[in-house]
Amino acid sequence: MPSVSRVNWAKFRVAAVCVVATIILATLVYLLTGGTLLQQKATVYLYIPDASGLTSGSPVRVDGIDVGKVDSVNLSGSKQPNRVIRVAMTVERGRLASVPADSFAQLSSEDLAGDKFVDITSGRSTDRMAPNGELSYKEQTDFMKSLDLSQVAKQLRDVDAVITDIEQGKSRLGQFIQGDEFYRDLRRRTTELQNGMRTIASTTNEVGQSLYTDKLYRQVSEPLATLDQDLAKLQSGQGTGGQLLRDSAQYDQLQASARDLQKTIGDLRSGDFLKSDQMYNEWCRGLAALIQNVEQMNADPMLERSETYDNINGYAKEMRDLVRDFRKDPRKFLRLKF
Repeated sequence: MPSVSRVNWAKFRVAAVCVVATIILATLVYLLTGGTLLQQKATVYLYIPDASGLTSGSPVRVDGIDVGKVDSVNLSGSKQPNRVIRVAMTVERGRLASVPADSFAQLSSEDLAGDKFVDITSGRSTDRMAPNGELSYKEQTDFMKSLDLSQVAKQLRDVDAVITDIEQGKSRLGQFIQGDEFYRDLRRRTTELQNGMRTIASTTNEVGQSLYTDKLYRQVSEPLATLDQDLAKLQSGQGTGGQLLRDSAQYDQLQASARDLQKTIGDLRSGDFLKSDQMYNEWCRGLAALIQNVEQMNADPMLERSETYDNINGYAKEMRDLVRDFRKDPRKFLRLKF
């Protein structure tokens, strides 16, 4: 039978192991729930009008970075509407030293159904937030409160009516989706497109011949080959154009002719023919006299009377008949005596 001392020693060891295991378990739970060890903390207070959705343990973030958590949410006892709730927050002291004193806090949520958290937006002041200090609160419009539920319900009913009309084929969109007219029209157009592509691919028409034969290529390449040959002849000095390009004598002759023409034009410009007012007046008087003579001839009674025209016309007719009769029977008009 074991002695009493051995039994007591065994009990002590079991108790020590249980205590150590409990301490380790508590430490793990504390760390997993967001706690930290060997890190200095500081308390900061925030007064808000409503704490709906905010509980102890809610995260505290500075510009989106977790720096602590909410320690407690209690009534402040103040009669001011904006200071009804007192929120005590535990923040890392090192992070708190980087928060400007003019920073403000808001209550935000991860999504529509998510839990609230304290979102601190940094200010621009050079002074820093002190422990046990107070953050200013800036109210943020709650999305769910800003919704007009009656208006949302009305819009949902309108959407449901539109969907019902589409399902029953009452609207044009419903006829488009439910009816088979669009399908038949699409199938007909697809068939026409396929037939058109087959026609184009066939070599019996112009387009097919252009795509699958060298007719179009020859129609394009032959003029280009002819043009290339003409250019080669010009470069080799063949023909008049080639000689003009290759022979310097013809070029000099052409240049001399151009200079002579330019000189002639210059002489005309500098001569009296274009610059003399006297010659211009003489030409005008001669032209006016010519016009006057023509007008006098047109005003002659012989030209204006129809009798003169009829007499001349009759004389011409008789001469035409005489010539025709003479050609027909010359012996009638010729009398030869031997």
